[in-house]
Amino acid sequence: MKLTGIKLRRGLPALRRPKLSRGRLILLCAAAALAIACAALGFAYSGTAGELLSQQAAERYQGEAEQRFAQASAFFPLGSEKGISDIYTFRSAMDGKLLDVSLEAAEGAPPLWFDAYSGSGELAVTGNKGSATVPALGLGGQWFSFHPLELRSGGYFTEDELMHDRVILDEKLAWQLFGSYDLAGLTVTIGGKPFVIAGVVALEEDGASSKALGEQVGRIFLHFDALQQLTGGDGSSGIDCYELVCAEPISGFTLGLLTESFQGAETVQNSGRFRLAATLGTLRHFGSRSMQTAGVALPYWENAARLVENDLAFLLLAIVLTALLPLGLLVFNAVRLVRRGWLALRWEVGPRLWERAADRVRAKQQIALKKRQKRIESRWLKEDEAEEKDREEVMK
Repeated sequence: MKLTGIKLRRGLPALRRPKLSRGRLILLCAAAALAIACAALGFAYSGTAGELLSQQAAERYQGEAEQRFAQASAFFPLGSEKGISDIYTFRSAMDGKLLDVSLEAAEGAPPLWFDAYSGSGELAVTGNKGSATVPALGLGGQWFSFHPLELRSGGYFTEDELMHDRVILDEKLAWQLFGSYDLAGLTVTIGGKPFVIAGVVALEEDGASSKALGEQVGRIFLHFDALQQLTGGDGSSGIDCYELVCAEPISGFTLGLLTESFQGAETVQNSGRFRLAATLGTLRHFGSRSMQTAGVALPYWENAARLVENDLAFLLLAIVLTALLPLGLLVFNAVRLVRRGWLALRWEVGPRLWERAADRVRAKQQIALKKRQKRIESRWLKEDEAEEKDREEVMK
């Protein structure tokens, strides 16, 4: 078949199968290796985004419920820490603020919000086999719901306990003071006062938390008011972190409550901070986000979260860079395939289909013409027979 006197295969070199040259083979191998690296980075991104349990309190609390919850935190500058009365004032206004947006917990249903607060200090702790001066964290609210540290023995303490004389040791401090982890019920001495060990916990072991904790000799957790008494405080200040999980009727509602109630605090939306959109924002503002104008001493879990944000930003950048060549080749070959398909449709498949369609039309026309000829011939025969009969009648 010829078109305008030129053979198709000679006139359309674009339709020929391209040869796989050495350079093209190297390019394809490089693209395949980068695609594998991109997939591995994607898995690393997903794993890194989900490793910090301290940022997932809202998801754990929501469970299978239809009501959406969000987690937010407020960090108070040095010298402007909050006291217990400030926390109680905020708590007393919470139900009213939820009613303002038509949210009220049904009878028998879980509360629409819960919180935790903490303050830091340093204490000298003595056990049966040694003593150590370690960082201390004074807790209130449902702190262990936000930070579900793994129990090595015993259990947690709660804010509503009658006596606030129970403490929790991390495993490093437990081993240093007693040479064991099974310590529930034993006592340690702090400031000349005995405190009962409620349990022993293992601190987070993920990479970000380990870097944020640094080389610690141990850590002790106790009630906030007990820490205040031991360090000479009266509870009117000392709270440097407040955390809240609350029903979220509209996006940003929980964060807005903290921002409005704690003026001057550095507030953070914990829920969704590791999603792709948030990571894109971190990457876009990576330089300016390191600037700090408020004197806020962040707790280790927030430092770990910010380190994860940085890691995710670098991972996302690496994912984009490794995906450029494979995606570029994919788009190039897709465009090329579409172009080859269009050329094949226009110069080979199209004319062939057109010719077949034309042949079918001609065949149908021929069949119709033959049928028409037969009808004409049949009509002529009938007319000849009629004329013959007329002649016979005339002759009679």
